[in-house]
Amino acid sequence: MTKRMNRRELLRGAGALTAAAHAPWPRVSSMLFGEPEPRPVLVTIFLRGGADWLNMVVPFEDSTYRAVRPTLALSEEDGLVPLDSHFALHPSLAPLAPLYREKQLAPVLCVGSPHPTRSHFDAQDFMERAAPGLRNVTTGWLNRYLQATREEDSGGFRALAMQGLLPRSLRGDFPALAVPTNLDRRRGSKTLEEFEDLYGDGSGMGSGGEEAPVVASGRQTIETLRRFMEIVEGAKERGSYPKSAFAERLRWIARVVQADCGLEVVAVDYPGWDHHVSQGSTAGSQARLLADLSDSIAAFGKDLGPKLERTLILVMTEFGRTVAENGNNGTDHGRGAGVFLIGGGVRGGRIHGDWKGLEKTNLIDGRDLPITTDFRDVMAASLEGLFDFDAPRDFFPGHKPGRLRLF
Repeated sequence: MTKRMNRRELLRGAGALTAAAHAPWPRVSSMLFGEPEPRPVLVTIFLRGGADWLNMVVPFEDSTYRAVRPTLALSEEDGLVPLDSHFALHPSLAPLAPLYREKQLAPVLCVGSPHPTRSHFDAQDFMERAAPGLRNVTTGWLNRYLQATREEDSGGFRALAMQGLLPRSLRGDFPALAVPTNLDRRRGSKTLEEFEDLYGDGSGMGSGGEEAPVVASGRQTIETLRRFMEIVEGAKERGSYPKSAFAERLRWIARVVQADCGLEVVAVDYPGWDHHVSQGSTAGSQARLLADLSDSIAAFGKDLGPKLERTLILVMTEFGRTVAENGNNGTDHGRGAGVFLIGGGVRGGRIHGDWKGLEKTNLIDGRDLPITTDFRDVMAASLEGLFDFDAPRDFFPGHKPGRLRLF
């Protein structure tokens, strides 16, 4: 990746977005002070349910791994994709192997929260707000970044959630757009027309003849969604994606990234990773999800082409699973998990994180992977490595991030 500009230089083109708001989108880029440096883009993918990282990046040479997972353990004979002499990717993650070889994939092991909860709801809240145990913190870590770097004319496409409701990571003072799942070519226009009928012209709903704030906000959202539809419907196909809801969302994201319209932060959820029963090894519920995840990300990377060099894909989950399998061909809620960082700027082609092994004395409560990397340290490194953003002291409440060499 080329040497990064500082944050102010990266955002210097944002002021022209308001003036260009009503221009056709192919012309927007040329209106932004000539041809400014395109912005980096952070795409966060949240695997909701607590993904079993131990069967994603597999310690296949560890005898304890095979002993405590008699039905779930994977071996080289199962088609594992070796990363080094100790770790390999699950066979369903094989489409990500070229990214690892090209040093664009950096797995980080034993990532998690210092808070001991094994509740999905609490763990997800704490992670998305980057404030473990602090229930008084209500803003998301991505929104805090957007607000901290906000400029007077920040554009409407700076932050997107590819789902109907904003995830907690994007909630806060900075406005972010949630894209309804039914906003496709066939149904999208009808959906927006229904919203426009609901909001009407806003007459008489404000004081002094002014439009009520809620109406103005609603109408602005509809206008922004219409622009979003123009982008995704007008872009050229640049590759083949799997036939899945998750892949379709990544396809939409790629089109907005390609449009160079000011996009900077994207959040997308991928549910279904709570595998207490029938998790499976080479087959089963986890293998099916991993295949869709890896096929979709690989297609997304190919679609972006050179723009992957300025894009960071951050794959995370709220916690990991127990080291030992349970009696139902599955795993239960655990602690340490992992993270994938994918993009042109990462120190890829190597395993990151402090791996302690699977002996019982090295596990939390004798059952879970230890947390050797705080998830907030990964977040801080990602914001700094991609955006040259040095988080202020109170950005991660009660925590001073350690320095990780991930970029």
